Amino acid sequence: MSVEKAYELIKERIVSLEFNPGESVNEVILARQVGLSRGVVSEAVEHLISEGWLEGTDRGVKVTEESLASILDQLFEVRSVLEGLCARLATERVTEEQLAYLGSLMPQFEEAAREADTQSWIHLDQRFHEAIYDAAGNVFLKSALADLYVLELRVWYLILNRMTDLPRIVESHRAIVNALKSRDARAAERALTKHIRDSQDIVMPNV
Repeated sequence: MSVEKAYELIKERIVSLEFNPGESVNEVILARQVGLSRGVVSEAVEHLISEGWLEGTDRGVKVTEESLASILDQLFEVRSVLEGLCARLATERVTEEQLAYLGSLMPQFEEAAREADTQSWIHLDQRFHEAIYDAAGNVFLKSALADLYVLELRVWYLILNRMTDLPRIVESHRAIVNALKSRDARAAERALTKHIRDSQDIVMPNV
């Protein structure tokens, strides 16, 4: 359990850009910061290296430097397909309680867009997608999409201060919720795919 805890803590720092791309990571200092043993942290670091979050160098370990544009093109390509499938399944399986929860997020999205509160927006978007993954009722699809979303989340943090077109994304969220309420699988798939494209349009000019 300690290795898993160390893994999550270090990964969170990478995703939130507390550790920047290319930055060296000192395992001794890291162990002290997270309050776990050096051995536990080393094992977590090896796991993160195997997943591509970190990479070994002659001098130790550093946060992976990536070609963001190339990675994001591939990321959005896969997400658009899987999110579309997720939308179709969710129209068949979503509960009234889940629909009510998704609907309750809309006023919060509107407020975040109005206030240009990008930090709140990111947290709301994460909750929105997690709710749809749950509604789809497929654990394998949920796991795959959650992993992809974490990769995109890192990019959102990179461009946090340059996000300017939030009202347009509010409408794409609303279209998804309306399609799910109507149990219209085709409309839900189109709406969620468009939402991913709208997100891509915001992200790509900024990387």
